[in-house]
Amino acid sequence: MTINRKIIKSFFFYLIISAFIMGGCGKINTNPDLLFEQIQEDVAELTGHDIYWNNSSEDCDFSSCIANILENELTSDLSVYIALFNNRNLQATYENLGIAKAQLVQAGLLKNPIFVFSYRFSTKAAVTDLIDMSLFQNFLDIILIPMKKKVAQAELEATKAMITTQILDVIAQTKIAFYILQATEQIWNLKKEVLLSAELTYDVALRLRKAGNIKALEVSKERALYEQIKLEVASLEIEVLQAREKLNMLMGLWGTQIDWKFFPNLPDTPLNEANLDNIENCAIANSIDLQLSYKDMLATAAKLGIDTSMLVFPQIAAGPSAERDEGVWYVGPAFALAIPFFDFGQANAAAAQAEILRQWNHYTALAVETRSSARSVRFNLLNARRQAQYFKRIIIPLAEQITSYTTLQYNAMQLGVFTLLMTKQIELNKKIRAVETQRDYWIIKTELETLLNGHMIQKNGSKRTMMEQVF
Repeated sequence: MTINRKIIKSFFFYLIISAFIMGGCGKINTNPDLLFEQIQEDVAELTGHDIYWNNSSEDCDFSSCIANILENELTSDLSVYIALFNNRNLQATYENLGIAKAQLVQAGLLKNPIFVFSYRFSTKAAVTDLIDMSLFQNFLDIILIPMKKKVAQAELEATKAMITTQILDVIAQTKIAFYILQATEQIWNLKKEVLLSAELTYDVALRLRKAGNIKALEVSKERALYEQIKLEVASLEIEVLQAREKLNMLMGLWGTQIDWKFFPNLPDTPLNEANLDNIENCAIANSIDLQLSYKDMLATAAKLGIDTSMLVFPQIAAGPSAERDEGVWYVGPAFALAIPFFDFGQANAAAAQAEILRQWNHYTALAVETRSSARSVRFNLLNARRQAQYFKRIIIPLAEQITSYTTLQYNAMQLGVFTLLMTKQIELNKKIRAVETQRDYWIIKTELETLLNGHMIQKNGSKRTMMEQVF
């Protein structure tokens, strides 16, 4: 009997000591810098752009760097550079790394033990006061630590993927906003030339009417066209301001920083496009969106085991217990076990399984959508490039040629001034359409690059201007 008691005491002592050593003596590192460096390397490899995490309150050096950049004309690459360093929403997203890393560390820690102490006074002087002390630790926490760390690790990986997609989003949105600004500025300038032509036409009509050569109806028609174009020019001016503000927001600029200049002309469309035959498989293979969805599923599946275990056995506590009675101390182990009489976790398991199936269907739908998007963006890109090239090689030179011939016939007094001015307006409108197709190409090109880098840009419902009748 003595041997058995010694064995029990020794086993119980070492079990308690081991548990506390495991839970309290591990080295804790919550610094997420290494995780951010991994994302830095991935983004640099994917896009060629550097990212920066400004996790200090002092950013004077970079503010002066932005000021130096803004002294020159902005390009799409420079605007992306500023956005990656100065977009505060993106900087806020990086803080999720610290949260996820801290949750991973927390998953490996035991909960603090519970100390129970009671002191009961005796009502009789001859009887010793009763003291009761216990120290309990929920040993279910020890059993669940590997599963909790698995969940936290999956969530950490999902957080890294989410941050990468946010970075790709900022890059794409900044490029698209810059292309829209360039195109809107070009269209606005061309529309002002159309307005000047309409104004001249209206002025000529007034003079001819005063001389009695045309009817009042013709003057009213020319004025109506002139007034309509004035409204269009005013609307385009507002669009230019809105495009600038969109870019200011993405680049995180304010105050005196918003008085920047930019390179006004869109880049030319290339004569040839890279081989896009395998774009669908590349989009699936590189998709960070799919990786993120899959990691969410892994985290949900890991949580299922933890939640079910905690429902069935919410508490398995053990620890030393001591009691003094009649001047004698009684010391020994104490256990506390919650008995699952009513809840065996069936409802929780069913909900978790349904959630996993929901995420699986979302994952499958995302894969289908990614494939469809890859096919669509390939078709739209090739179509936009053909249109842009067609305008550049055929439509614009032909319109300029017609204006030139009309001018010659006007100089020879074979055509009137109204015909000449209308021909010039038609030429300018076709140049506006050329700018629109050029803008569409670069927007779609940005979507394609982002898709192949692993992220599918969510459409905001805006419709692009497509090919219309130009003859």
